[in-house]
Amino acid sequence: MTTLRARGGRANARDRRVRIARGATAGALAIAAAALIATEATTRAAEAILAREFIGLVAPGRAVAAGPIVWFGIDTPEVTGLVITTMCSTTVLAVPLLLLAVAIMGITRAPSNRVGLGLLLGLGIAVFCNMVRFASAAWAYGAYGREGFDVVHRYVGSLFVIVGFVLAIVLLLRISLRESGPRRGPARSRAPRSSAPAPAASHPAASGGIASPSNESSRP
Repeated sequence: MTTLRARGGRANARDRRVRIARGATAGALAIAAAALIATEATTRAAEAILAREFIGLVAPGRAVAAGPIVWFGIDTPEVTGLVITTMCSTTVLAVPLLLLAVAIMGITRAPSNRVGLGLLLGLGIAVFCNMVRFASAAWAYGAYGREGFDVVHRYVGSLFVIVGFVLAIVLLLRISLRESGPRRGPARSRAPRSSAPAPAASHPAASGGIASPSNESSRP
């Protein structure tokens, strides 16, 4: 009785530490989501620096970032500024992913490392899709003017970001909630072999052949 109680006490202590660690992780993710919302102006400025690299690959001239604006077409006759607004920022994609990870940590028993991996991959997809959207809008403006920019920014680019966001959610859920491995089924019980001698056949002609007990009890 004493040994069982000691084991149960250690198990309860271990479970309590795990719950505390999961709660701390979920709290940190919730704080990160709140911080992104509170500092969205700074986040948009950082996005502009990253978007400058993508836009510089497809837009004419050089591209520079100043606050939440990416100026491209420098050293060309026309310089254009792409403003990253709050609704176009990656913050509106990252915050729901962070809150989804918080919900997974609070509702399920998904391991923290899997939730973290799924969240990192999901955030990476969301950021990449939004950067591609900015770059494609800048390219469309340089190639087709304001009409091309509106089509890419409002329709094609938005649809691309939505698809990427859904993919990020699915990836986060699949990685976090996947099974750790195939479950082992219960061991099959083997029927004990009888040690009694096999009865002799009465007559081959009456039975149409010789039937052995081993053939009767064999399974396909």
